[in-house]
Amino acid sequence: MRYPAIRLPRPSFRQSNKRFLHTLPHPPLPSPLTLQSSSPLIESYGDPSSSKSVRPDDFLFWPNFFSIEECRTLVQMALWKLDRVDSTLKRRRKGKSPSQSQDEGDELQKLFDREYGFQEGHYDSVIHNYRETLLSSLPPNPSSNLVSTISKLYSLLPDLPPSQLQSDQIPPEGTITHLLHLSPAGEILPHVDNLEASGKYICGVSLGGERIMRLRRKDRKDEGWDVRLGSGSVYLQRDSIRYEYEHSILPYSTEGSEWNGEKLNQGHRISIMIRDTPSKPAQL
Repeated sequence: MRYPAIRLPRPSFRQSNKRFLHTLPHPPLPSPLTLQSSSPLIESYGDPSSSKSVRPDDFLFWPNFFSIEECRTLVQMALWKLDRVDSTLKRRRKGKSPSQSQDEGDELQKLFDREYGFQEGHYDSVIHNYRETLLSSLPPNPSSNLVSTISKLYSLLPDLPPSQLQSDQIPPEGTITHLLHLSPAGEILPHVDNLEASGKYICGVSLGGERIMRLRRKDRKDEGWDVRLGSGSVYLQRDSIRYEYEHSILPYSTEGSEWNGEKLNQGHRISIMIRDTPSKPAQL
């Protein structure tokens, strides 16, 4: 089944007492990269395109979708939600700074100013050293920057009716928004998505420390792609990339977490993962 091209709804305005997601018009969105694009942020190994089932729109990538200011807004929102459900949360000792660097990426690291209660392993042993929760609402009295930034993200979702962008419902109806905080020692092991428990797509936002996503063909481990996920980048994956290619987030300790011989700077990473709900319940 081929999906139609992603259609971005036009912003609209209505007079109402409700707080709408899409309150301000956004500038035209940039065209995404695909795994076949010539980009310094995408590296292939073997012959990953030998599988005829891989279509260009199975993986779309926007490297600099959010500005540093928008990234800061999203990190603050995610930490607000994650900290509320972290029963082990404790303040860092006075005078301890999470970062001494002054570049933009490390400016975000300064927001991670506590000792967090990371879980060592996920129930299916895929994710290690992490915190997670669902995003079911925004903070009380959210700023216009937050509302505008989160609506910009949801505008990427395929087949989302314009009425959903004009609604005050978070997340939009028919979607699930998941927040994942990966510690500097964390990783996500290679896995494929559960077909019966999944919808048509996953949209992922990377915030904070850079990581490398590895897409590796299930039946040919020497074929696939590495994608450098910088802070503020967004990807959308579906179909063959979800079910025929294992995807993982490499740990900083592996040799694979170098890019052209450059070691990535270690740091906390938050990902915002948006899924559409499956059309039928998972078989238990």
